[in-house]
Amino acid sequence: MTTPNPRLTIDAALFEVLLHELARRGQGSRESGAFLLAGVNPITEPQERGETVVSLAFYDDLDENCLTGAISFGADGYTTLGMICRDQNLRVVGDIHTHPRAYVGQSKIDAAHPMVALPGHIAIIAPRFAQDPITISELGVHVFGGRGHWTSHFGDDVADILHVHASHHTVSKTAATFAALRRWGARLKRRISPWSSQ
Repeated sequence: MTTPNPRLTIDAALFEVLLHELARRGQGSRESGAFLLAGVNPITEPQERGETVVSLAFYDDLDENCLTGAISFGADGYTTLGMICRDQNLRVVGDIHTHPRAYVGQSKIDAAHPMVALPGHIAIIAPRFAQDPITISELGVHVFGGRGHWTSHFGDDVADILHVHASHHTVSKTAATFAALRRWGARLKRRISPWSSQ
């Protein structure tokens, strides 16, 4: 029996925030990235329906020195991520990082060092430092199978794994999310918490 591919669903408003922030943090000259977080509620629907991304944790909020041109994410960043997940009842279901040009395949470093080395983890790569408008089909989506094995999806196949859901609340939620992010940024020095669509 073939195991179905994992799926991620993300609201269009949150996806817009994600790409905007990747572009801003990368400044058009360095890679940037984020963890994609879902709730920890028990799965009550068939697993092939996948996970819904509800929050984001950007690499450089967790490890302020990790954007070195490439990404050098350290142990302290994982510690902070773990604290956030425990505090907010969240878990990591994927990650995304940018590449400088149109190539969204994995580098040897990407493939050898998954951000979360658990089977089913989804690693997404966005082109051009996320500086330009990006369509779903321009992303590379890579599913970790364990023991160094990855399954990669490109072009039209990306939609088999990543679903961006444009709800009728998308426009108002985008404005609300950006307002929440500004407030969140003001609190960052006091306490780190994830960026959320809620």
